[in-house]
Amino acid sequence: MTSSLYDLLNEITGELPGCLHTSVIDRETGLSLASVSQGDPLETAGADAFHSDLFRTTGVLLEGLPLGNEADSLVLSSQRATFVSVPLAEMNYLWLVVTERRMTVGFTQALMRKHQGRLETSVRELLQ
Repeated sequence: MTSSLYDLLNEITGELPGCLHTSVIDRETGLSLASVSQGDPLETAGADAFHSDLFRTTGVLLEGLPLGNEADSLVLSSQRATFVSVPLAEMNYLWLVVTERRMTVGFTQALMRKHQGRLETSVRELLQ
């Protein structure tokens, strides 16, 4: 039995100390398919749409460089938070995780790799 996408996002949020927000976002529209926020959701409002725009803009930039044609992930850091987004395999969705700045990017990425297969399966099941 598989868990729902929302349940899985809740599980991941509980496993990642300092997690402020996690969501699955449509890469084209920036609309969230599912999201979980800790604390005040207004603090992370707009992060989903911003990251879809950032991912598209980065893709256009990479098309003109001989270094690769698609971003594997994006990391953005601010004074209070770190934003990590990755595309979901063969889907038009991104997975975004926002953590407190004290969390290391490597730990966040390792946890995302651990759960990415389950997350992709859950999204596919939801979209069927």
